[in-house]
Amino acid sequence: MKPTTTFNPTQKRKRVFSLHHKLQRIRNQEIFKLVHNDQFYSLTERERQVLKLLAKDFNNPEIAKSLFISRHTVEQHRKRINAKLGINSIVQLYRYALAFDLV
Repeated sequence: MKPTTTFNPTQKRKRVFSLHHKLQRIRNQEIFKLVHNDQFYSLTERERQVLKLLAKDFNNPEIAKSLFISRHTVEQHRKRINAKLGINSIVQLYRYALAFDLV
């Protein structure tokens, strides 16, 4: 059965560009994942849980409540995450979260 939708040349170009952009983004994430695999897996399970919640825009008190730990413990996990991954911004943290399917 043939699809009934037809696209004009402009629509086709936009769809091809969009698909190309998506494939490029996936490729870049996979390269990032390969390069940073050892760093990411140096995190403990708890640090990965904290990273996931940070990427979901939780703040320290919310993370503490969610994981049943103290706020101070969350702060210590964040420091270790930053040191192990060599990051110093939420943008870099989010890049890890995207590449390693935490969000």
